[in-house]
Amino acid sequence: MELRTLRYFVAVAEELHFGRAAVRLHMSQPPLSRAIRALETELGATLFHRTSTGVTLTAAGSVLLDEARALLDRADRVRARVATAAGAATLTVGILGDSADPDVVRLADAYRRRHPHAEVTIRETDLTDPTCGLHAGLVDVALTRGPFDPTGLTTHTLRADPVGALLRADDPLAGRASLSPAELA
Repeated sequence: MELRTLRYFVAVAEELHFGRAAVRLHMSQPPLSRAIRALETELGATLFHRTSTGVTLTAAGSVLLDEARALLDRADRVRARVATAAGAATLTVGILGDSADPDVVRLADAYRRRHPHAEVTIRETDLTDPTCGLHAGLVDVALTRGPFDPTGLTTHTLRADPVGALLRADDPLAGRASLSPAELA
């Protein structure tokens, strides 16, 4: 079992769609599907229930997802520790969601240009850990959104994203130009 294949598996498990996972991994779908089939053969277990609308994890797939995330986190920490011991500077950036986000890619590229000898690693997480591993010491900096426990952290707001509400056309509030959170409650 290769780390690359586990990364493929995690992407499919998080996206629950082979096509979206392939885009996220910057690869085409057929080799991704073959890699997952080979992993299932190697493990002797079906990892996904496949339908025409997407995929869901099997019980075996859920177990592998937990184990794969832990193993990949450990592999990333090993890589960073070895690079540090060898004298290379490392920066691990935690993000919510997709590491292919253009803003994240732009920031990582800008850092690499300013610090060409530094290794920049992006660690993706989901809303189960909105600090992206910062509290656990898995990342050096996190690009995230609230709410999260700021205890022991220094935070800087980089941007404020607008938040909207979707309403049915026949909802009494649908014709309003703006709404307050209290009105939505």
